[in-house]
Amino acid sequence: MKINPLSKPLSHAEQIKPYKEIAEGMEEQFTNYLIDQMKKGIPKDEASSSAQNYYESLRDQEYAAKMAQSDTGIGLKRTILEQILPAHLKKTLGVNQQGQIAYNKSQGVQDETSSLKGVEK
Repeated sequence: MKINPLSKPLSHAEQIKPYKEIAEGMEEQFTNYLIDQMKKGIPKDEASSSAQNYYESLRDQEYAAKMAQSDTGIGLKRTILEQILPAHLKKTLGVNQQGQIAYNKSQGVQDETSSLKGVEK
């Protein structure tokens, strides 16, 4: 098998992109499920029409998508990314870890950031 000498290797961001998309999609699905379950807990005075239910579900899906796309979201995207990202990509990520370090200090943990080292939001 010949390798194309003109092809360029993928940048680090391009290598991580599919993993980020998967993590974001999973957070979006979970957030949409949470919204749906929370709405079931709210008593309604009147029954909704099927059209109203449909448009409310579209709105809720859009809310979930926007939350998943944000850097903060509900925090599930980062957790999933930590689990699915291959080790060789975790080591090379350049990430701001001050938040994790501050949290570890507040919890009395000495240097436990190595497990999160290089994992991007």
